[in-house]
Amino acid sequence: MAKSAGQKRRQRERRARARARRPERVTRSRPQGTTWSAGKVALWTCVAIVAFIGLVPAFWYWIAPAVSDLVAPVPVLAVIVGWLPVGGVLAALGFFMVIRGDLLPRTRVVFAWVLGVWGVLALTTIPLDVDSPPLDVEYYTGLRVGFLGALTGAVAVPLGVYLLWKPFHRRKEPPTEVWGCAFAVFAVVLLLLAAALSWLG
Repeated sequence: MAKSAGQKRRQRERRARARARRPERVTRSRPQGTTWSAGKVALWTCVAIVAFIGLVPAFWYWIAPAVSDLVAPVPVLAVIVGWLPVGGVLAALGFFMVIRGDLLPRTRVVFAWVLGVWGVLALTTIPLDVDSPPLDVEYYTGLRVGFLGALTGAVAVPLGVYLLWKPFHRRKEPPTEVWGCAFAVFAVVLLLLAAALSWLG
């Protein structure tokens, strides 16, 4: 039996009301370039490990002696240059954490890449007991304090932030800006410590 025009109209209205009551499915589009595949992560991890293994002897046998000879006449400059690989990346990391919310996504990615490459290069300054050419005392002090201080900072900075933050903000976690300021201040403290040890030595 054929449906009348009125029945067809009422059927269309019922379908329209049913669609209106049905919750809309929200489809979230994934931004391009924000995620890495497992293969890409493994590839870049292997590249970083190989670069680290190759750069450690290159740093201590060729790069560090050349830089040491260059900065040795100016003790203050020698300490700063020695501190710069690790202490500088800590200061840059703190600066990045403070301004991260104001950066464009592309700028944020570029900044993160720079910090990652800088971090791999900083790891090559690990003070190993190698038979490398002698280095300037101030320069070596900056290197040693920067690297060993960064290892200490991995525990000291979070502990200090929570000890200073929690008594006044018990129900809130420290924001990113506070962490950034803490890392930047700690990097400056390492520089002052390196200068003091160099002067005392």
